[in-house]
Amino acid sequence: MAMNEIALFKGVRIQPYHKYVDFIVAGAIASAFLIYRIYVLIQSYNEKYSTFDVRTFFPFVKSSLIPFLIGTAIVFLIVKLIAHLLIRFKVKDLAETIETQGFHNRTVIKKRTEFLDIDYRQTEYDYYPTLFYKRGKKSFILHIKKDGSRFQDDYLELETIIEPMFHCELVEKRHIGRYLRYEFMPLKFKKRIIMDNHSDSESKIYDTKIKITEQIIWDFAKAPHGLVTGITGGGKTYFLFYIIRELFRRESEVRLLDPKISDLSFMKRVIGSDKVADTKGQIFKQLRLANEEMENRFRLMTESEDYRIGHDFRSFDMPAYFVIFDEVTAFTSTLDKKELQEMNDYLVNIIMKGRQAGVFMFLTAQRPDADVIKGNVRDQLGLRVSLGNLSTDGYRMTFGQTDKEFQSIHESDIGRGYISILGQYNEPVLFDAPLMEQYDFAKDVEQILSQQDIDKERQRTVVL
Repeated sequence: MAMNEIALFKGVRIQPYHKYVDFIVAGAIASAFLIYRIYVLIQSYNEKYSTFDVRTFFPFVKSSLIPFLIGTAIVFLIVKLIAHLLIRFKVKDLAETIETQGFHNRTVIKKRTEFLDIDYRQTEYDYYPTLFYKRGKKSFILHIKKDGSRFQDDYLELETIIEPMFHCELVEKRHIGRYLRYEFMPLKFKKRIIMDNHSDSESKIYDTKIKITEQIIWDFAKAPHGLVTGITGGGKTYFLFYIIRELFRRESEVRLLDPKISDLSFMKRVIGSDKVADTKGQIFKQLRLANEEMENRFRLMTESEDYRIGHDFRSFDMPAYFVIFDEVTAFTSTLDKKELQEMNDYLVNIIMKGRQAGVFMFLTAQRPDADVIKGNVRDQLGLRVSLGNLSTDGYRMTFGQTDKEFQSIHESDIGRGYISILGQYNEPVLFDAPLMEQYDFAKDVEQILSQQDIDKERQRTVVL
């Protein structure tokens, strides 16, 4: 068995006594307090009396006994209260979950003490799951053994219990040998990016990594192409604005296709009418030009003496070329069969071949129609995002077949949804898109492009 198939350093194994870990911690601290007070008392006795005498010791201790016990009880209660209110012992919660879910077999035996005529009950576990807990910097990891018990099906879907219980999100689920590894991130660590007119606008040429949140990063060179779906008012347009803004920061060639003539057409006055298409003829022209650009890049790379296996557009100082196709399914409803086939041919060609040449498709839709975004094409989309609540079919058409149980998103949580990134978050995870309420998108893009023109002019001056 390979080393990566062995679950090493799994953390703390959950045991039945972990149900009482808060009592154990409080008892240990209270006991330490009591021992310290006894030590101080003995020191005081030694200072007062030169020799030990039972007749003087017990009266000396008797006066302090009740305050000692009361103080110890107070320390115990305070620590127990702090542990209950402020410190959440996940090992305790996990042990209690095993009990409440019934993931065990146990026998309660009635016994009698040897010296006292007293009956007591002793619990013996015939079966207890092999579950490990490990704490990370901003996440926690569970390993549970696939032991073939009658509870194994529940172990395979453990995230349905853990996510609402700890207010967290499944980051990764992986089989490692006989263990199933879960990694969860508490939602408090998923920091949202706040956009304003003072946000960093420095150019990042040839940087292919775009921050979606402070923790989630999309590398479009490794996970090419994108799809964003969502209901009206879910924040789809603002997320698209953010992606476009970040692409301009990277000096990418961007083409905007807006068949509904709504959210992107105004960009004509910012980047030029030749880079924004909103009619059928213009849209087909841009798709054709993108395909020609891709083929030309392939030809230039393969004919170059510097070409090596594994090289891509970055090795030849080519900027990324993005086609942003807004509301693609709305456009297809206006096409006849021949036009639909032509459009699909363009999309499939770029999505299947475009990564190495640096030509990318970024699609948005309220509902990803299977006639337009077929399964084999959808599986090639490295970034997939849903914003707001979707139907079961909507989630399936966006993310494909998944066992994920999607949480309901409140209508006030604009910009909240699910995201999957090929090779990074293969299962959809909950996230909050960048917040752009106090932000002027057009003004910011104008400033970015203007600064890039100034920088290029300076470089030309230096060369001359």
